[in-house]
Amino acid sequence: MFAITAAPGPGLDPDALQYMGAAESVAAHATYRVPKATWSNPDSMEALAHFPPGYPTALALPVRLGMAPPQAARVVQATAAFATIVTLVLLVGAAASTLTAVFLAIALFSMTSMHEVHVSVLSEPLYLACVALTLAAMVRAPDKPLRSGIPAALGAMTRYAGASLVGAAVLWQLRQRGSALTRVRRAALSVVPALLLQGTWVIRTRLVAGPGEIRKFAFYGDMKPTIEEGFATLTAWIIPDLNAYDDPIPHRGLLALAAAVVLMTLVGIGTWRIARAARAAEPRVGSFVGRSALERDDLRALMAWRLVTACLLLLVCYLGIVLVSRMFADPAIPLDQRILSPALLLLMTILAVGLARWWNGTRLHVARAGAALGLLAWWLGSAAATISQARYALQYGSDFAGQQWRESQLLRWAREAGRHAPLYTNWPSVVYFHLHRASRELPLKIDSDSITLAAFADTVRARKGLVLLFYVETGEFVPSGELEKLAGLREVARVSDGVVLGPEPRN
Repeated sequence: MFAITAAPGPGLDPDALQYMGAAESVAAHATYRVPKATWSNPDSMEALAHFPPGYPTALALPVRLGMAPPQAARVVQATAAFATIVTLVLLVGAAASTLTAVFLAIALFSMTSMHEVHVSVLSEPLYLACVALTLAAMVRAPDKPLRSGIPAALGAMTRYAGASLVGAAVLWQLRQRGSALTRVRRAALSVVPALLLQGTWVIRTRLVAGPGEIRKFAFYGDMKPTIEEGFATLTAWIIPDLNAYDDPIPHRGLLALAAAVVLMTLVGIGTWRIARAARAAEPRVGSFVGRSALERDDLRALMAWRLVTACLLLLVCYLGIVLVSRMFADPAIPLDQRILSPALLLLMTILAVGLARWWNGTRLHVARAGAALGLLAWWLGSAAATISQARYALQYGSDFAGQQWRESQLLRWAREAGRHAPLYTNWPSVVYFHLHRASRELPLKIDSDSITLAAFADTVRARKGLVLLFYVETGEFVPSGELEKLAGLREVARVSDGVVLGPEPRN
């Protein structure tokens, strides 16, 4: 984690403006505010409302101790990655074997999806740690609702999709042994931490940010592109390809389908054996004190079955809430490697345990050799693709830590000539990352009527502001060409990557 985020890293995703800006606000003033605002807002900062507070809160501690936000993110994400891997190694080691657990750890961090979410300042690493800790509590203490409810609640405060962890914890308690009343009581107790944390956050957000919607709820159809993207992500995971853009592997989709069928067959056999062993072991398992070697084998079988079923439950709940959110809350939700990284983490855990059980139970040496060669080929391909991405990030920078942004002529002009003027821009995140300044957004494209644009120009003139228009457009705001034609604004400077507009002198 520290290696892949060395300078010029860590990568700076647009969301990092919310995370790092809010962390600085918490560290300095104990309030959740971010360094951007709408163009009409008198204040250049606004309350954190569209993102949950978990990750900014975690960043605030090292920031309060004096670290710059990007370096604080490296510490938090490395700690989270350590917690994720240690937890999974201990779980899989208890359910299968230590060797299987080590192979899983190596495999996970050879995956491009894991690299993508760890190389930039994102909330996913902390969320993955919450997933692993919730999974551990479900497996190791299945009838202790608070042990799974607390990390699930923290996951929900880290990412909105973390509601799936709370739902899985509740369903897990409902399926444990006990009377109906006992199971309902445990399920209710498991959701208490989430209700307390989320309730507090919702009340706070309503008080400081108003009742505005984070998302507009409606039915958003046209699922075909989203599903196709999901299949493309799974294909890239199953058949990694170093030269996917220049010289892709022929028939990659068919190869991925064939490999998936083989994997599902082997893991299915292994899972069936786990279920059979767990059913046979359950009546024989005694206390944890003074257990025999036979009882230890029985406990391992029960642990493996719990681990597989808990992973499946978490996986179904996560994919369910992502797809429901895509259909009813946000049509722009992609099924890319970032969004699917928790699902891939859980799938890899299931594959590790299922394949280990199949391997130990089969006597077909040819099948073992074929599986070993296939897994080795996958690991080499995945590691090669991930190493290539890591080298590129370390050489040029990832996302807005990239070379084109670090060497931006427009940012250099603003740093030298626009130090004291309020800034308006189509990339507030870039202004914060590289100038460490708050800025205001441009008018939205959907509100680009003549009255709004005239009011925008009047506001810039009244505040003696500057408009930084990067040639790289976002598609969200009014195009730069329209703003350049506005009466009341004039061109102040034009550089290689953008233009600066300022107020026209009054007559």
